[in-house]
Amino acid sequence: MSEKGAPTENFVVPGIGVDVVDVGRMELALRRTPKIRRRLFTEAEIAYCEKYRFAVRHYAGRWAAKEAVTKALGCGLIQWNGVEVVRRPRRPPSVRLSGKIKEFADRVGVREEDLSISITHSELSAVAVCIVHGRGPS
Repeated sequence: MSEKGAPTENFVVPGIGVDVVDVGRMELALRRTPKIRRRLFTEAEIAYCEKYRFAVRHYAGRWAAKEAVTKALGCGLIQWNGVEVVRRPRRPPSVRLSGKIKEFADRVGVREEDLSISITHSELSAVAVCIVHGRGPS
């Protein structure tokens, strides 16, 4: 690591990340600690999730996506709300980075448009996958 904690030139971006979130655990966390909703999710994500009857499944899916993105970048969860899942009509979900995670992505040469995510959920669990495109062998 460099003096600022940035990856060295030998750092290899993993390029793929996957995460699974138990919907019941997400529901318990949101019920037990209501403020956690605003710590983990942006206003737009909260608005998106709350319009659905089973909002907690959508929260779980977004949380899984955030974890998958940080795993694909190789930075770990260095900031709770530094990854936002963005939905646009008739398009797959995409990612907006901010803060420490955006700084990390910039240092390792990954742009938001290099990240593709896929999210699925059931009544029991949510799973997300993130792939970093456009990166050749190191």
